[in-house]
Amino acid sequence: MIDLSKLSAELKKDPKKMMILAGLLAAFALFFYFNILLRPQVAGLFSTAAKVNKLKADLKNANADIARIGEMKASIASYAEKMGRYGDILPTEEGIPALLESLADMARASNMKIISIVPAEEKGGKALKGQAYQAIPITINAKAGYHELGRFMGTLENSGRFMKFADIRVRSIAASPKKHDVELLVLTYVMLEGK
Repeated sequence: MIDLSKLSAELKKDPKKMMILAGLLAAFALFFYFNILLRPQVAGLFSTAAKVNKLKADLKNANADIARIGEMKASIASYAEKMGRYGDILPTEEGIPALLESLADMARASNMKIISIVPAEEKGGKALKGQAYQAIPITINAKAGYHELGRFMGTLENSGRFMKFADIRVRSIAASPKKHDVELLVLTYVMLEGK
């Protein structure tokens, strides 16, 4: 075992050894201070600085979004209006009864006497895989003259909905030469749910 009193006396005699011992003690103290105390603090500081920089960037983006909120609201309103128009042009399947009523109103406004307006299920269009719409055929049976039929067809073509005439059959009525039995096959299109 080392005798500390001898070591102390020896170090007092040789100042060079005293300097070396002081240097070693200082190096050990610095090593201890850096590894045990300072390194975790520096690592925590860098971690905190990274979090602060991320939060600053998020705050800057949020402020930019807040500044554009009026523009975003106008854009949302524009899209909502477009969706409303598209819903009128290409309704969903739930809109078929309203469409049938609309067709009946157009026919009455054209002075056609409606016998029946029904979706032609046996000739119904099938939606192809991946399509967002489906063709729905509608059979219209009526009594009308050529002028009334032409007026109805013009009204239907200008109605703003996606519809087209697929078939037209006109048969004369012997008892009434100005009126005819008319059978129209109209194709309309509906938006499929979830597309």
